[in-house]
Parts: sequence; C-alpha cells; structure tokens
Amino acid sequence: MDNELLQKLKDWRRDIAQKESVASFHIFHNITLETIASLKPKTKEELMSIKGIKERKFEKYGANVLALINGNLKSDESNVQNKERKDEKPYTISGYLNFLNTEFRRYGARVQGEVNSLDIRDNYLFLSLKDKDDKSILSCFMWKNNYELCGISLEIGMEIIVDGFPEIYPLTGRFNFRVSTIELVGEGALKKAYDKLRQKLEKEGLFSTERKKPIPEFPQRIGLITSETGAVIHDFLNNLGKHGYHTQFVNSKVEGQAAVHDLLSAINYFDDKNIDVLVIIRGGGSMESLQAFNNEALVRKIARFNTPIICGIGHEKDVPLASLAADLTVSTPTAVTVILNKSWERAFNDIQIFERDIIHKYQKVLADRKYQIEIFSSQLKRKSDFIFKKFESIKGRFGKNLVTLDYVFKNAKKILDHSSALLLNNFKKNLDQLGDYLNTTEKRLSVINPMRQLKLGYSITSIGGKIVKSVKQVKRGEEIDIQIFDGKIQSQVNNIINE
Repeated sequence: MDNELLQKLKDWRRDIAQKESVASFHIFHNITLETIASLKPKTKEELMSIKGIKERKFEKYGANVLALINGNLKSDESNVQNKERKDEKPYTISGYLNFLNTEFRRYGARVQGEVNSLDIRDNYLFLSLKDKDDKSILSCFMWKNNYELCGISLEIGMEIIVDGFPEIYPLTGRFNFRVSTIELVGEGALKKAYDKLRQKLEKEGLFSTERKKPIPEFPQRIGLITSETGAVIHDFLNNLGKHGYHTQFVNSKVEGQAAVHDLLSAINYFDDKNIDVLVIIRGGGSMESLQAFNNEALVRKIARFNTPIICGIGHEKDVPLASLAADLTVSTPTAVTVILNKSWERAFNDIQIFERDIIHKYQKVLADRKYQIEIFSSQLKRKSDFIFKKFESIKGRFGKNLVTLDYVFKNAKKILDHSSALLLNNFKKNLDQLGDYLNTTEKRLSVINPMRQLKLGYSITSIGGKIVKSVKQVKRGEEIDIQIFDGKIQSQVNNIINE
C-alpha cells in the first residue's frame, strides 16, 4: 500500500467533507481509500471496479481521485481547453456548469472580510464580504443549518473569516462563495462572544455541578476524540496505564471553527456505543484556535450526552465552554490519563497492601500453629508412653488371667459333659412315661368313640349340621342327614310320630 497516497486521499476527503458539511465516511469509507492506495487505478473502469465507487460517486469525485493517483490534482484539463476539433461533442449548459463546480471545489479557501450585506431566509442566507482595502465584494451563500451551527449572529460591519469554496448557481448563473463555517476575527470579538455565551449557558444551569455525571470508578471502555495527527494522541496513549483499557478512537479536527462539524459527528458516533467514559482532548492554543470548543451547539451536545465526558483541552486563559459543560475537566490531555489511571492505581496499591497483610497474617498464624503442634506433639508423646506402659501392664495381667481362664474352661467342660448325660437320661425317662400315658388315653378314647356305637347299629340324625334330639326339631318335608358307621344317608321327613 502507498501510505503517502493514502494520506493525500484522506486529506482530500477531509477537505471535501468539510466543504460539503458531511461526515468523512459519506465521501468514501476508509477501506475504499485503502484499496485505492493499494491498487492505484489509472482509468475510470479500474476505479469503478473498487467496492464503494459507483457511477454517481465517480461523476462527483472520480476526476480528483485519478488526479491524486497520477500526482497531479489538476486532472484532465484538456476538457477545459477549447480544442479545435470538429468531432468534439459540445457541453450542455448544466454539464459545463457541473464540471466547473466540480473543479471549483479544489479552490476551497478561508477568506477574511467585513459583512457588507446580509439576507437571512428560511433555509439559507446570502451575504457579501467587503475587502477593507480596495472595497472588493465577494457574494456568499450559506445553508442556514451551517450558519446556526457556527453559533455566531452576523451583523453588518462585522469582520469575519469564512471557509468554503466557489460555485456557480446553475439556475441563475450567479457566482457565489459557498460558505461552510464562519469565524470571528480578533481576540476582542472572540472574548466578547465567549462572555456572552457563557453568561447565557450559566443561567440555564449547563455548567452546574448538580447536573454533572460521576466518572466511573474503574473505567475500562474509553471513547477518544482528537486529531490523529500531532503529539496529543500519542502522549495520551503512552501515559494511559496498562489496566486492560479498550479504547475506541474517532479522528476529528480540533482546530478553529471548522472543527465543530467533525466534533459533533464524532460525539454522535459514540451515542450508541458501549463505553464507560468519553474523552475529548487537544493541546493548548489561543482563543481563536479553540473556537470550536466555545461553540454553543457543541457545548449543549456535551452537556446532554448520556455517558460521562472528560475534557482535557489546553488553554491559555479562559477555560473553553466545552470543558465547563463536561462532567470533568482537566488542564491537559496527560491529566486525563492521571484521572483514568487513578482508581486502578489505588486499587493496585490496595491489593499490594492486602497481599502484604495476608502474607504477614499467614506467617503469624503458621507460627502459632507450629508452636501449638509442638505442644500437642509433646503431650501426645507423654500420653503415648503412658498408654504403652498401661498396655504392657494389662498384657501381663491378661497372660496370668489366660492361664486361670484355661483351667476354668476345662472344669466347665467336665461339668457340661456330666450335665448333658444326666439331661439325656431324664429326657428318655420322661419320653417313656409320656408314651405310657398316651397309650392309656388312646384305650379310654376308643371306648367312648361314637364310631364304635355306630358299628353296633346306632345312627346320628342332623338337620343343617345340628344333631336332632327331639321330634320337635323337625318338620314334615324337611331334609335330614343320617350318619351311620360307613357313610351318610340323606332323607326327607314324611311323618312325625310323637310318643
């Protein structure tokens, strides 16, 4: 990649974006410029093959881009020259005016003069500037939103500096200077405007401490707005501690009134970003160079921003109004890093103290436990010696008792043997007696056994399992059971005879 060409392309894009009052990415994205710087296209076809460049973009910016690549911003001037070729197709009026206006954009400038006339309409305004020396007049046109963004109330006779580029209005053919920003001239005028705006915003409470948001104690996600050129950003990043910060950077102009649009766009970029704090920094400078930071629109944007803002803007005397509206203001970009690092460094110091205290307490506890273990070990040894002595004593007594126990066991065995023989004899005798009793009982039962009577011809009559003992228990027609020796007879009562 040709880094020198890339920087030229970025500078050109920045100037065009400022003149057209749009964000830089609306002209070309960074990736598009990087691709151009790598491929260095030479023709329209090669340039349009790059992603992000279509017909409309080429018509508007193609000639300038190719001129930059070729090392000559004055691209193909042969179209301007009136070649005497009969076959050359003539311009249309609008085509030629568009061509001129495209070329005129290269001649952007800052012009100083006195306001000679002023005509403010609904969406735009006309003014003319007069040269104090030779009374030359420059007609100017400005969109009203850009005018209001400058935060300056124009008056006849006021000396100002306008930033813009020349153009021809196609519908009238009138030559104008298209103004993008207006700046006051002189420290006196700037100081007067500063004091007036400061009093106005102070009355509204924009600088009051009550509305300021606290800075997070341990910020990690940092949004950073400053210029990518110069030493400020490098000083900031070099002084930012190694505490795991995640920094999102947006490049912005920070010099003069022309920086207002860039600064507002950069703050808008961070509107929906997940950051803990937004940092806006730049080096010191005069009131003229710090005009953007005394702009009302920027001050109000900072005051109502949802995320806490830290401003580190160097100044000679008066504190920029943007710093007064910020949630925290310090004098230099390096001081911002001190604020961001402060809580982390304090926490790191606290951790070191805690670490030292923990180690000290651990060593003390360890020493106390070691002493206690030594005491316990000594006590354990004494008690162990006592236990072993007791064991030896018990072991001796147990040996003696074991001999006695052996004699006791042998004597008990003899007693058991004798008792078991006696028990068996008594048991056999009792069994014989029980057998004789059973035989006698059996003979008695056989004598009174009903079945013996049934064998002799007797019977037993029953109804429903109940023995019939009287004729009164039966009725004619009832079924009766007659039990005899070798079975049962079922019968029915036909007649009942009472005796």
